[in-house]
Amino acid sequence: MLIVGLQCGHDASVAVVMNGQVLVHLEQERVTRIRHDEVIAVDLIHQALGYCGLAAKDVDLFALCTTQRFGYQSDDASRLSFSYSWETAEALGADKFRRTVFDRAVEISKNIENRNIRKNGHYLYNSEWPDMADVWTTKRGMLLIDELKESIINDIFTTPSLAAGHVLPMTVTLDGKVYPAVGVMHQLSHAAAAFYQSSFETAAVFAQDVGNPIRSRNKYTGGMLFHGEGHRLIPIWTAPVAAGLIYNRCAELLELGGAGGPGKLMGLSAYGEPVFFDSRFIGDVEPLADLYLNPQRDPDFTYAYGWFDVVDRKARQLGYAVDGPAFGSFGKDLAASAQKTFEALVLFVVERLRVLLTRAGRMGPNLCLSGGCALNCPTNSRIVEETEFTSVFVPPSCDDGGLSIGASLYAYHHVLGHDRREAADPTHSIAALGRGISTKSITQAVKAAATEFEIEPGVDLAERAAADLASDNVVALFQGRAESGPRALGHRSLLADPRRTENWARVNGLKSRELWRPFAPACLSEKLRDHFDGGPPHSPHMLFNYRVRSQSLGAVTHVDGSARVQTVHPASGAFRDIIEAFDRRTGTPVVMNTSLNGPGEPIVETPEHALNFLRRTGTDVLYLENNRIRKRSA
Repeated sequence: MLIVGLQCGHDASVAVVMNGQVLVHLEQERVTRIRHDEVIAVDLIHQALGYCGLAAKDVDLFALCTTQRFGYQSDDASRLSFSYSWETAEALGADKFRRTVFDRAVEISKNIENRNIRKNGHYLYNSEWPDMADVWTTKRGMLLIDELKESIINDIFTTPSLAAGHVLPMTVTLDGKVYPAVGVMHQLSHAAAAFYQSSFETAAVFAQDVGNPIRSRNKYTGGMLFHGEGHRLIPIWTAPVAAGLIYNRCAELLELGGAGGPGKLMGLSAYGEPVFFDSRFIGDVEPLADLYLNPQRDPDFTYAYGWFDVVDRKARQLGYAVDGPAFGSFGKDLAASAQKTFEALVLFVVERLRVLLTRAGRMGPNLCLSGGCALNCPTNSRIVEETEFTSVFVPPSCDDGGLSIGASLYAYHHVLGHDRREAADPTHSIAALGRGISTKSITQAVKAAATEFEIEPGVDLAERAAADLASDNVVALFQGRAESGPRALGHRSLLADPRRTENWARVNGLKSRELWRPFAPACLSEKLRDHFDGGPPHSPHMLFNYRVRSQSLGAVTHVDGSARVQTVHPASGAFRDIIEAFDRRTGTPVVMNTSLNGPGEPIVETPEHALNFLRRTGTDVLYLENNRIRKRSA
């Protein structure tokens, strides 16, 4: 069974899944060089299939997802289009879908004028309107969980039609051929990307981003809670809190950038004090409507208006310059307050989830996190350290780029009923799903660069790279297949000696980043506890915070003594070999690791991108597979 997953909104991507195994995951931004690029490109689909030695004729099913406020979109209406189709439901089994949801999607899409996306593009309205259980839409919100009858709780976990209301039967027309397709709603796709890529047979799942936290009978785009067991993944409650909304809007107010702003805010928060934190806002938005809501305000701030109003009034009373720079006193304290609020709201949801699972007799230690909010490392670690969910998994592509993976896996396992593959080893990274570069292409790139750069082919990669790092060279690493998701994990990375505190400012300057932004340590997995406390025992995807024990890791120790650690395990290939060699030379089993990209750029995708990075930055050396490349001496 060959399924192709498409994410059609921002962070557009393609996943090719064969019998439940993800063969490749290509993110459009890596090709176009436009961060968070949107609207799926036809050529990317063919590139993904071609990379696997497959063609469009081999595809059995498409699985579709998009960002909540984006339609199903393609860059070329003459080659790629989408439609709703009940014929697909009849072919796959009508009981797998809910006719009322389908009819609503068709009716709404008829009344929405098709828009040109870019030039000559295609647009189909995204009916991101899952059917809601009655108990989810009450004003009591998640507090109602304490009062529910056992029979109602049992129905939530056992009623198959609840999951059917989160998928839509569709078709994809690609280059003149019509294929069956399943549209999987946004938070369900996030959840599926986490659960089906985890090693858990049974787990709770919490998917959350910046969706609207207000619930109505037929429209809701906020966070969701799910329960996975075997091949089944079902929605069990809504998570209508404003955590992601507040965090994202704070990043915007401090002009930290668009989709990348929350990541910068996370780093900035360590410099401030949470003086604007207010415990009254911790809970569902609707029960706290008098605090949160003001429908007359800008719609982007409506659902968190009250929080910002309290911050603004308190800031002015305390004499803050609210229009100052992000790294000013107001910016630092706002970031710290947003972080504390975010953490408190997420922990509120996780506790409510624990109560629901306990009352259902399904509580266990396993929790999967997904959605953009799962990139918040301090919060992830607090869940591990402070709740009964002691085994927490976050996929490397938990952002919207991973929706194509989630939709595909949900279609294969839950909709079509196929059993899951053998569980993955939780200590290993599953991130190397991107494009690999052939030996021939590497050779051609190196040959073309020979007149401009000093090139040593066929070097002992581990020993030479470790020697360069120990000599305080900044090393660019281009090895194997690209990582899936926003974290560089040793395949498209920029490395430096973590012992030299000055490398913090040096590498930030080299990348043209704000000088206050922190860097991550990559540590040999078995030596994690020699240098770091807290967090889970494994962090292969750099998605948890730890407390730094060692006094010798100044370049990767944030101002609050924390670090976003990546554990590097024995099966991690060349990157592991380099750290081992560095440890033998220096006695330090840690290197500084950051992504190989310039300001505002996606991570590099090709040898030419990597060579251009070397050309225009102060990077000392590039390892293009086992070719050591330096700028020629003046």
